[in-house]
Amino acid sequence: MVSLEFDLSTESESDAFFGAFFKFVEAAEVNDADAISVRSDPAGDHQVKVVTFADAFQADQFKTYWTQRRRWLGL
Repeated sequence: MVSLEFDLSTESESDAFFGAFFKFVEAAEVNDADAISVRSDPAGDHQVKVVTFADAFQADQFKTYWTQRRRWLGL
C-alpha cells in the first residue's frame, strides 16, 4: 500500500481534487473496492486528502495526473 498526501488550501482546489480523483478511478477501471481509498484529515483552516493505493504504479500515475491537472486549472 502506498499513501500520498495532498494539501488542499482552497475550496476550489478541493472541488477540483475530487473531480480529478473520480475521473482517475473511472479511467483506471478499478474493480477492487480496496485498491484506492481517500480520506480527509483536518489541517488548521484547510484539508489534507490522503489517498491510499494498492500499488506504487497507480500512486505515481495519480500524482502525475493531479500535478498536471492543477497546472492546467491554474491552481
